[in-house]
Amino acid sequence: MLSLLNRLHRLTPYFLVKQTLKVGNAATMLNGMVQLLLAKMNLSTITSWFGGQASDSGMNLLQQIISQVLSAENAELRKRAKAIEQSHDAPNKSQMEQLRGYASDTAQAQGELRIKSRIHSISIAEAILAGETAENRLNNSCHKLALDYLSIQLAIRDREKLVEVLCHQQPDLLTTSIRELVKVYEPIIRALHNAIDLASGVADAQAFIDDLINLSLLDKTKGSDIPTVQDFVHLLQKHQGSSHVFIHQALKNGKELSEWYHDYTRKAVGQYKQNSKIELSRVHVAAAGDCTAMLEKLMAAISGDERHIVIDELDRYAAFLESLAGKSTHQMQHIIRASLASDNNKDTKTDGNPGMFLYKWQHHMDQTTVTPGPEGGPPRTGGTDSVKDATAVDVDGSKPASAIHERARGEED
Repeated sequence: MLSLLNRLHRLTPYFLVKQTLKVGNAATMLNGMVQLLLAKMNLSTITSWFGGQASDSGMNLLQQIISQVLSAENAELRKRAKAIEQSHDAPNKSQMEQLRGYASDTAQAQGELRIKSRIHSISIAEAILAGETAENRLNNSCHKLALDYLSIQLAIRDREKLVEVLCHQQPDLLTTSIRELVKVYEPIIRALHNAIDLASGVADAQAFIDDLINLSLLDKTKGSDIPTVQDFVHLLQKHQGSSHVFIHQALKNGKELSEWYHDYTRKAVGQYKQNSKIELSRVHVAAAGDCTAMLEKLMAAISGDERHIVIDELDRYAAFLESLAGKSTHQMQHIIRASLASDNNKDTKTDGNPGMFLYKWQHHMDQTTVTPGPEGGPPRTGGTDSVKDATAVDVDGSKPASAIHERARGEED
């Protein structure tokens, strides 16, 4: 993600965006931004100026950025694939051809091979190459390389499909969708332009992303420390003044904009308001507001055995969310204490990572089913050490220092 953000940041035309946002007339500014990002310079564009029919062929600036970022990653992935092909322990040409074929196979065929891998407790690479003769089957030395090679081919396929769908699809649904989105939010964009210095806001965002990338990219030659949550907290504190200025301008100069936001908030929160007296079949708080009666009716329509299953599942999920909330609160308290202690000790660090979303995301990642390893056995999960090591590798094959540090700390424990 960091390399992706870095490439995207370097290709973004901040100067042109800021100059366009400085245009005083809101309609001219909006049209200029749309033309800057979405206009396509091709033959049909030129002929359309003289009354010709416009075409969706070619790519606009936004699509050029997407294509270049993903193509650059594919170039790095192909270098890794070529290195594996030239390795002494690499699978033979026939095996690598079959592994490449799996990446472009249909979803149904891939699903059948995954089922085969799970049933027979073999890796997905072995399942793909199951038709090989005994002398051509994978040995221990090249099994890991085969899995790495397959992973690289799948990553290349994913990026190629993204470029195809987002940049080369006819009709161009991405450009059309963004134009329609701009039309929908045009009144809000006009109000923002009249109330806020958007060019300065973009400059502040550029400075924040610069600092974020510089903090995350470690300079090994200088022996940089691995950034912790505390470092990112200090980064947010450094740039919070910019967000305060942005919000202040919106509230001071955009009265209509403030009213729109307040109306939206009241209506959104009002959906959960209890306006009627609800008689519940069980004694508990009507946490769903007026939706409680509808939920009670839905539960009553479920048969007895299925109802117990649904209730048990909901109870487990509620307990899971409660557990995540407890962990998040504990880590937040840890960070606050460390932040207070850092006033006296600048070297105080913390590895806390609060946030319900972060914990939930990590839980889903850890529970994701992954192919068995070279040694066989049941499918692994995202929380397995071998899977963490494999997924910590960047597109160029390097492993972030944070992942190395995390692994070393796990071995010490």
